[in-house]
Amino acid sequence: MVDRERVFSSFEAAKICGVFHTTLVGWVNQGRLKARHTPGGHRRILLSDLVEFMRKHEMPIPADLVQKPKRILVVEDEPANQRVMVRTLKSLPNVEIHVCMSGLEALILIGKEAPDLLVLDIHIPEINGLAVCKLLKSTQQTQPIKIIAVSGQILSRKEEAFLREHADYFLRKPFDIAEVKAKAAALLDINLSAPAA
Repeated sequence: MVDRERVFSSFEAAKICGVFHTTLVGWVNQGRLKARHTPGGHRRILLSDLVEFMRKHEMPIPADLVQKPKRILVVEDEPANQRVMVRTLKSLPNVEIHVCMSGLEALILIGKEAPDLLVLDIHIPEINGLAVCKLLKSTQQTQPIKIIAVSGQILSRKEEAFLREHADYFLRKPFDIAEVKAKAAALLDINLSAPAA
């Protein structure tokens, strides 16, 4: 799937550059900043052109312009746990969170667009978390996905050994919110001192 590049109006671009709208329009009219014109006469600036212009003129570039949000998929069939997990992860800066309730649904979503981090309950319907984990780590395209496995049930020694080998981290329910946030940030290489979106 091809991502469409972000496009900004001249007002939005002026705000990002920290200048008056008339200044930015002047740059466009002088040919210094690339822009296309709509049939209605409005200017539209591509993200890549705006970033290139800002770099050339040594302007500070907001982090969210150059960094694609980290995708997190939460697979949890208990609504209360799902809400807590989503609320906790949403407090991280520059993340995009998706949720589902079964292993099958998770695999379908991952097939469409792989997340950077999978927060995976082990005891979920249709295909359990252990099978999802095993499948993801056995396929080259999905091996880079970071996995935090979660369970409220006692696991066998074999299951625990499997998770040590295939998951990046294991959390027991009830989980500590600060631990979830810190571990997710570490796995995604997110600076927790940056403001959340």
